[in-house]
Amino acid sequence: MKVAHDIHAETNPAFCAVVLAQFCEAHQQHLERKAALVTAYLVLPIALSEDLAATFEGCNKSTGLLVWLERSPRVLSGLSGRVNATLAVTTEAIRFGCIAGLLRLEAEASIASANTKMPPAVVAGIAGSALKRARLLGSWFSGAGSARAVIEAMGVSV
Repeated sequence: MKVAHDIHAETNPAFCAVVLAQFCEAHQQHLERKAALVTAYLVLPIALSEDLAATFEGCNKSTGLLVWLERSPRVLSGLSGRVNATLAVTTEAIRFGCIAGLLRLEAEASIASANTKMPPAVVAGIAGSALKRARLLGSWFSGAGSARAVIEAMGVSV
């Protein structure tokens, strides 16, 4: 039996907007700080990547970005290529999220969750693991202190 991988479902702007909303919600809850828009572009290539899913095993909100990266340096391998490959997907997700009321663009180039409750089927369904990874990234990015610290830790340039 051949297993099909539906790349269109994973890059659907509605699904990606939900992933970003979960990231923003966790970011805001950690230190009540809105996420910098530039850091949102790191979320989808990491949270939706099944080959990086194992790097999140055994992690929780208190793990932190630097500890996670130290445990799993392979996350950084090819990250800039992943980010560049998903620029359009992330931009479409942000547009959709703003139009649908899931996300808000705010002052000082920040992005925030509109605090919309997701139906349990969305949060706990097949996509639940990607949403959990997005929430962990939100907590860790917030704990890093600044967008600059996140960008430098991730080894990408703007």
